[in-house]
Amino acid sequence: MNSFVQYLDQFNVLSPNHAKIYDEYTSSADAYRLSIQTRIEQFLLSIFKDAPRSIIMTGNAGDGKTRLCRTVYESLTGQPLQQWPESGMMEISFNQGTLIIVKDLSELTEAVIYENLTQLQNEIRGDHARNIYYLIAANEGKLTKFLSQNSSLQDLSGLVKDRFMDHTKNDQNLYLVNLQDVTSSIYAARIMEEWNREENWADCDTCRKSANCVIRLNHRRMSQESVRERLAEQYRLLDCLGVHVTMREILIHMSYVLTGGLTCDQVLNADYKAIEKQAKRVYYNNFYGAELPDGGSIEQGAVQYFRELDPGRLSVSSIDDYLLNGDISGEGEIVDKHARLFDEEIDLLFGYYRKQIEMYRSQDANRDSGKIVELMPGFRRKYFFESDEGDVGNRRKLVPYLHFHTFTESLINRQKQSAIRKELIHGLNHAFSKKLIDRAESQLFAVNENLLIHESFSTSQTVLNVEPERSDIDYKPSKLFITVNHGPKLEVKLPVFEYLLRLASGGLYVTLKQEVDILLGTFRNDLINRSELDEFMLQVLAMDSNKGVYKRHDINI
Repeated sequence: MNSFVQYLDQFNVLSPNHAKIYDEYTSSADAYRLSIQTRIEQFLLSIFKDAPRSIIMTGNAGDGKTRLCRTVYESLTGQPLQQWPESGMMEISFNQGTLIIVKDLSELTEAVIYENLTQLQNEIRGDHARNIYYLIAANEGKLTKFLSQNSSLQDLSGLVKDRFMDHTKNDQNLYLVNLQDVTSSIYAARIMEEWNREENWADCDTCRKSANCVIRLNHRRMSQESVRERLAEQYRLLDCLGVHVTMREILIHMSYVLTGGLTCDQVLNADYKAIEKQAKRVYYNNFYGAELPDGGSIEQGAVQYFRELDPGRLSVSSIDDYLLNGDISGEGEIVDKHARLFDEEIDLLFGYYRKQIEMYRSQDANRDSGKIVELMPGFRRKYFFESDEGDVGNRRKLVPYLHFHTFTESLINRQKQSAIRKELIHGLNHAFSKKLIDRAESQLFAVNENLLIHESFSTSQTVLNVEPERSDIDYKPSKLFITVNHGPKLEVKLPVFEYLLRLASGGLYVTLKQEVDILLGTFRNDLINRSELDEFMLQVLAMDSNKGVYKRHDINI
């Protein structure tokens, strides 16, 4: 029996131990305690040590606000927190003064909320001259609604609003941290690395069922750095789509990826039929909730997002052909790669699935191919995470966003940004005009669907920027910004980027249209509204009959 697997079982939403994942039920006597280092934790501790100020933390349920309050308490007092008081508030003395910790503003009565926010406002007005500081964990909606409904808290409401709009507004008196800004993929990578440390799995080495244990197989595969990187890459894809996954959702998801909801008892007592079912709980299926019942993705947190990104649902002919026929390709390197991929471990039922492929190939055209059709999604997922590094170009075809890797490169490479800006401008011209524009046109046109150009902007006037780095939270820039002539600004997350680059390469307007149409329409209208038409000349887009594309034409009035 592996006690670490028992620990992971508390993150199983169907487990009776599930409540232990909440900080309120955490005990200092627990055998395992999550020890993922986070930048926000280090930032908070440094603040109260070196330059104290009042801090408000906001975020979704599960973002770790209560855990951070516990961390600050234990660091400043030097004592473990045995239990949160019923009031949900604590007042402690530390070297720099007095700190009032509110672990969840939503749990307090309105009278108590008003009293404490009023005191916070007064301390800020007085530059914390009394050395009384607040650490408040709050739901954003509850906080902003309460502040807006009480006119006497108008000053504090304005400060909070400014900081929600722009984190650089934080100062030496009040600092607001929105944990929804944390980059989920950073936490996911750290959790996978921590949970797959070999000391957590030492008990499995002497287990009599280790060869038949899909949990142990999942650990061994996820111990490989290349596999963990590809799993974290899927979380990075969510970052770039603007999807925030809470710490709790990541923990629930990663636990399920490792165990498939199974325990050591279930593995030890499994007969052959049970082993066949358990084999499907391999990590690459678990990651996308392939074996969860309908509706199960809601309880499993992050799975509900990843089901839409499942590479098992994408059929790429070259990949499918390799999976089914790679071992008879006649090319030694391909045969070797195929043999390494289709090994004789439990996830492939010790070679049984390979036999299924051989049977599929040997039968006539009227054969029942249902079994192979059933197995192919799992084969594609396995290929996606375990294929040879030399197949990286082919593997990327299983990502539903064709330009995802170009997008991530643009976030960190200035040279790439310069090259991609031209493509984005070309895509914007297509999106605005709904016409195929001559690629020789390098300017951005503020053009309406009647093809009247209100103003043209040069490449130098169209600036492509990346979000700045942050020192207070774990954060990777996940979006670009296009700013035109120091005025209109377009936020470019992955869906917009994908849409514009597909248009630039001749793609159809319908793909991703619903996701980006309003945003691009607003940007175009903003450009047009700020433009000035030349009173002596009209600029229009007109068909060039020789090339079959639209070009700019000047018409003297």
